[in-house]
Amino acid sequence: MPKTIQLLAPAKINLILKVLGKRPDGYHELFTVFQKVSWFDTLVLYPAQGLSLEVKGKIDVPLEGNLCLKAAKLFLTRSGVSEGVKIILYKEIPYGTGLGGGSSDAAATIKGLHQLYPVFTEEELLNLGAEIGADVPFFISRYSTALGRGKGEVLTPWPSHPAWYVILCPSVSVSTPKAYQLLRLTTWQEPPNYEPDQPLWWQGLVNDFEDVILARFPFLRELKARLLERGAQAALLTGSGSALYGVFEDKARAQEAAAYFSERGLKVKVVSNYVEK
Repeated sequence: MPKTIQLLAPAKINLILKVLGKRPDGYHELFTVFQKVSWFDTLVLYPAQGLSLEVKGKIDVPLEGNLCLKAAKLFLTRSGVSEGVKIILYKEIPYGTGLGGGSSDAAATIKGLHQLYPVFTEEELLNLGAEIGADVPFFISRYSTALGRGKGEVLTPWPSHPAWYVILCPSVSVSTPKAYQLLRLTTWQEPPNYEPDQPLWWQGLVNDFEDVILARFPFLRELKARLLERGAQAALLTGSGSALYGVFEDKARAQEAAAYFSERGLKVKVVSNYVEK
């Protein structure tokens, strides 16, 4: 048995995010295309007695309600494993930005525990992840790009098209439950049609949260306009925000745009598609 497990927990963006309607169970039916990107938290797991979590790095996150702990407790309880784990989380992905850092950390915890204590099938791991959060199964999966249906947990692989993304992380966070309240859904939408063989940014990126979040934070609308002015082929809010990204097919143009925003004091990151090895 390995003594130490180290895993990368990538961020994600939503290339498409359509909220089709509210389901009888109270959740929302989604049509979303997830894309893993090369911005990472890092987790180190050690076999131990009991369960503990230590957070280090650039981002402060609360321990109470932390999804790593929730995922570890669920795994250890369901597995019947008597041992425990010590988790050190090196946090880089900003919290409350729609980049999925918490869900990715939970997925990495589940995958790391499975390496220490391999008692579940792949399907069982995905089901465990779905109990933690709707985005978690995507991060457990090996898909770089995937269509998410249901609450986002019903996954189908989607072709990955090369691009560079300039991600802007303003100093505001958005509550996902609040974002759903702002949508005020009244009618059920039909799922959209997209051509998988063509990059989605050629077909028109869509996020149903964007109008309500940009109305609440007007400066985000200005940042989106700036991304387009700096050469992005498309720009969009990711998740329920507050992060925005611009899509570039040329790395040098992406880096030039990132430098422009960095010089103006904004937190910015240039990333590409992440493919798990």
